[in-house]
Amino acid sequence: MRDLLSIAHMACEVAKGEGAEFVDVVASIWKDVSVELDKGAIKSSDVRWGSYVSVRAFIKGGMGASSISGSFEDDDVVLCARRAVEMARIAQPDPDFVSLPEPLPYKEVEGLYDPRIEAMEVSQLIDFLGMNVDEAISVCPEVVVNGGSSASFGESALVNSLGVEVRNKWTSIGLSISSVVKKGEDVGSYYEFDSARVLSDFVPQGIGRKATEGALSFLGARKVETKPMAVILGPLATHDLFSSICSCASAEEIQRNRSFLIGKRGEVIASELITVVDDGTYPRGIFSSPCDGEGFPRRPLTVIENGVLKSWLHNSYTANKAKEENTGHSTRGGISPTNVRILPGKVPSEEIIGSTDEGIYILSGSVSPNPITGEISATIDFGFKVERGRIAYPVKNAMIGINAIELMKKIDAVSSDYREEPGLIMPTIRAQNVLVAGGV
Repeated sequence: MRDLLSIAHMACEVAKGEGAEFVDVVASIWKDVSVELDKGAIKSSDVRWGSYVSVRAFIKGGMGASSISGSFEDDDVVLCARRAVEMARIAQPDPDFVSLPEPLPYKEVEGLYDPRIEAMEVSQLIDFLGMNVDEAISVCPEVVVNGGSSASFGESALVNSLGVEVRNKWTSIGLSISSVVKKGEDVGSYYEFDSARVLSDFVPQGIGRKATEGALSFLGARKVETKPMAVILGPLATHDLFSSICSCASAEEIQRNRSFLIGKRGEVIASELITVVDDGTYPRGIFSSPCDGEGFPRRPLTVIENGVLKSWLHNSYTANKAKEENTGHSTRGGISPTNVRILPGKVPSEEIIGSTDEGIYILSGSVSPNPITGEISATIDFGFKVERGRIAYPVKNAMIGINAIELMKKIDAVSSDYREEPGLIMPTIRAQNVLVAGGV
């Protein structure tokens, strides 16, 4: 295998020689081992290798992009670089483009690569899945089990025409199980998963059991009355809400007038109990890396502090346009949050439920707002009715409807305990007086 850094440098020099004012290049290889499970049996298994070179060239701010996959031959790399420059020449000039990032020291992030995952075989993934099928059946012999597992490895080199030079090597592994249980006409379903960057953080045991226990708990779902009540978001639902809020704090969305958070920086948008940090440098974090997609160093960023919206997420383009500091959130094609961490509170989740006279507990599911209006209109797919401090029964045909900022301001409790996936902190939260629409 040719050295990725030399390939990236060659493409960069070709593009500069063709007249590009700024250039960046990524050269990468990857491997993915995957197994798919269907109705408790192995449906398919696959081992795939891939490679690509991606070149971005800029002339008068206009960008041309070109990529190739499956080849590192000199002729192909040179052609890729030349095409990027050709497209940059005919692209609309952009006066807001200033520069790509210049070289800066970046923090080495521990735990992003594990040679044991790179060497993972299909048979090992099959064993993980088989163990979970057995667990699921031990809980309920009639369960229908679907799911999958994968182990991935990648290596990349990024360079730009200003001297940025970054190497990155990574691995990831994950397993998910979906369980469906039927009792006559009644159907209950749920899912569970685990993922990690290093094998020591991966815990495949118990996923099938938890998914099946969850499916059983959703049998006997009932409709609820339409009225305002407390809504408790479990860890996965809480993370879905606040990762969406961080996405809406993208400076690209702000500058293009596509976010309901426009004009809200520095203002209170949530309860003072809410502090959210995005940290792409967290050791072994699922979304961690030493630098972003443009080679700018990652760093922790406080997005919400005690309810106040503090920051936008920037790449080099939006930061230069706004004359603000780059936060290192480029994906080369845009801006994205990394490891979203909601700081825990002081009350156990059991106490939050126990002190709720009437409400809905949403175990997991999407409560993401419309990014432009901020309105949340979400079906409750995995929810329970709470009555007099206890989980009473699962619910069906129910929705919540509220503006995201209104919801966040109504939060009166954040749990001290939380679910933690590598790099992510996901507590339980409660918001009071939220409209719940029941089924007819």
